[in-house]
Parts: sequence; structure tokens; C-alpha cells
Amino acid sequence: MILPAVAVLSLSGQAWSEDSSVREKLLDSGAVAALYSVDDHTTLIKAGALEDMKSTLSAICSGHEGALASDGASFRCEGVFEAARVDSPEPESQSVMVKTESAQPLAYRNPYIPSIEEVAAPASGRIEGDYASIDIYQYMYALCKKENGTASVIVSKRFGKVARYMEVSAEEAFSHLLAGEGKDPWFFACEGENRFIVEKDYQFNSDEANSFYFHPKRGLEWVDFVKAGSGKIASLGTR
Repeated sequence: MILPAVAVLSLSGQAWSEDSSVREKLLDSGAVAALYSVDDHTTLIKAGALEDMKSTLSAICSGHEGALASDGASFRCEGVFEAARVDSPEPESQSVMVKTESAQPLAYRNPYIPSIEEVAAPASGRIEGDYASIDIYQYMYALCKKENGTASVIVSKRFGKVARYMEVSAEEAFSHLLAGEGKDPWFFACEGENRFIVEKDYQFNSDEANSFYFHPKRGLEWVDFVKAGSGKIASLGTR
């Protein structure tokens, strides 16, 4: 069988357009239970078994005329992507972080978040719903991208009994949130024409549901934090 030039055939039998992004191929594979766009080059995927994910990554790599190299729980497709399993508090699924050479279009698979076409700013104040931190991150990242804004993330880092607010990269922030909810606050800010900031409230009781607050037309100017790359330390507090 001769395939048309506009499509390639994966090892799983899935036909993909040559213009399909890695994220689109992951979503179309049928092996991905959830997908998060962390930044333009970083994607988190969740699947039931690591072997299923390995087969999917191998198929995508083959479609790029490459061969997947693997070393236990890490994978590499030369010139296309690198991937590795990451720890997650959900034992029923495997989480894999994928770093692509080329920037990827915004995409996600998440039942708690509106589609890209329908995603819109929530009302000012407490965000209704029982969201995990990584879901709020994806919600706000999608909204910021749709508004052509620039995102910044501030997380709480503990040094002994002292907590500090630190600006970190999107990948580090998402990994920090993925590792567990914790009781400390964190912030997602979007700078642009429709600027906003979201904060996770401090939890005095770890059994309580997370509380997130949306503040339109505000930014990081009211948060005392250490900028990325700075050697200074800021106290855990807001202005």
C-alpha cells in the first residue's frame, strides 16, 4: 500500500498528517488519558501503563523517520523530543514529561477545563469547583495563551521551617505542583492587555479542599517574591 504524501503511518496503524504536532499525535494515539501543555515545549501526559506510552512515543518517532532510544523510564527521539517518567501521587496512572525540540500548539485533555474555544476568565473571587493545582495551572495557562499574554509562576519553597516565594520556570512550577498539593500558596500571573493573577490560598487543614482566587487587572506587583535567577530570598507574605 502506498500512502499519500500528506500522511505518515505510525506503528500502531494511526495515520497522521506530516503537519501534525507531537501533541496532536499523542492525543490521537488513544493511549493518553490526560495531557497538559506546560509551556510551548513541555508536555505532561498520563497513561495507564508505561509500556503503552513507550509504544506511542516509538510510533511518533518512527513517523519522523527516527528510532526511539530508551533507558528504563527515559526516552529520546533524536531531533524531535526527549521524555522521562516523573513521580506522581496517582498510583493508578503513569506520568511522562515530554520536551520537544519544536514549539507545540496549545492542546490538552482535561475533563475539568473548557475547550480551547470556550475557555474564558472566571468571575472575580473564589473559583468555583474542586480543582487540583495542576488543573488550575492548565486552565490559567490556556487562558493566558488565548489572551496572548506572558505567564509567570510563583511557588512556595520551604527552607527548614521557613517558606519563601520564588519565581520558577513553567516546567519547574508544574513539577512542583504535580508532586503534591501541599498547604502553601502559589501564584499564576498573566501579563498583557487582559492581565490577571490567580492565587492558591493557604490551607490550615490539609483535608480541606483547595481554594483558588481569580483577580482580574492585577499582577505580581502585590506579591513579595524572588525573581528567577536572583540570589535574594523573599519572605512568605504579600504586599
